[in-house]
Amino acid sequence: MKWTLLILISCRLAAQNDSLPFICDSLNIIQHAQGLNQFILSLNQLKEGKVSEINIVHIGDSHVQAGFYSEPIRKELQVKYGNGGRGLVFPYQAAKTNGPSDYSFGSIQPWKSTRNCITKGNLPTGIAGHSIYNQLKFSSINFKPRDKNLIGRAKEVEIYHLSTADSNFAYKVTDSLGNKIGKIDSIRSNVEKSVFTIENPIYNWSIKPELGIPTGKSSTILGVKLTNQSGLIMHTIGVNGAEYEHYLRSKLFNNQLQYLKPDLIILSLGTNEAYNTKDFDPIKFETKVDSFLVLLIKNNPKASILITSPPSIGQAIVTRGKKNRKTYQYVENKNIPIICSILDSLAIKHQRSFWNFYQVMGGYNSINKWYAKGLTDKRRIHFSKKGYLIQGGLLMRALNAEIIKGPK
Repeated sequence: MKWTLLILISCRLAAQNDSLPFICDSLNIIQHAQGLNQFILSLNQLKEGKVSEINIVHIGDSHVQAGFYSEPIRKELQVKYGNGGRGLVFPYQAAKTNGPSDYSFGSIQPWKSTRNCITKGNLPTGIAGHSIYNQLKFSSINFKPRDKNLIGRAKEVEIYHLSTADSNFAYKVTDSLGNKIGKIDSIRSNVEKSVFTIENPIYNWSIKPELGIPTGKSSTILGVKLTNQSGLIMHTIGVNGAEYEHYLRSKLFNNQLQYLKPDLIILSLGTNEAYNTKDFDPIKFETKVDSFLVLLIKNNPKASILITSPPSIGQAIVTRGKKNRKTYQYVENKNIPIICSILDSLAIKHQRSFWNFYQVMGGYNSINKWYAKGLTDKRRIHFSKKGYLIQGGLLMRALNAEIIKGPK
């Protein structure tokens, strides 16, 4: 109890500002920061012109899918190191789900869709954790940036899809009038990846099946990567409902992640495991996270890995009053501190870095304090846009402190 009181006092003294006194700025640090050494060295090489591109990949659940969590990191680092492009995008509108607000990527044709946490059906998922599918020869997926300053004109479009050797359509990139604007790069393309260079880049463009190739019978899109020029690229991979296990068991995801050439992988998972209180098994959770880390390290040996903790989340207790009316009380989810401890120990085991957002946001029961400030939804599970931007800003501040210090 004494230790808890000391933490609360230090948090209050070092709070970000008077309006959010529960944020514990004194604990906003990257633990085991030596795990970021290679990433920081790569940033220095980019600044010195020794390398032309740095890639950060942010992998997570619904906290990441909307894009707000990653946004402050992308914006600040691209100002410092150059905007290398929007990175990995997905046609969320065609999949009829939410996505980042800085671009629109949809279709007027119907598509079937799935995500990596859905076990029904035989539609696979890959690099983005989502996929869309149809059999229409004349379908079109149309990209439009909502924030042109952030995204810019794509000079290169890289499409990830199922194999063209196994009945998947080949593709072309066109303007709004249907004219081809992309030239296929036959050297870097393969049966599951189509790379197009665009000599005269434009903001709005489309992906369409390339007709006249007799083997094409259907279209399965797994993700698209956009690059502009030399600089830093931050890719966001978020899936509503996802857990560590869902990324672990996706063979395509783990094979295709290497296409992004990650210098830093940020993992932001654990909320969904914690939320399923009846089924949560700490030993099984540790085993799955450990296996995923082993696989990530094996497939991406040059990448630094930063594990982030899930936030404090609410657990609803329902009582019934007069006329059988339900009353909801939200208490702290008891699994979150256990998950934080496991993630920290695995970071140490694999010599990776750890950021304990649970502590930074205020620790025990802090989700109710964030809710009182209008920073979460009613269920105390997801943040508002402002809440996610605060979270991303806090992570950026902790990262920036290590970048300034330099490698250990």
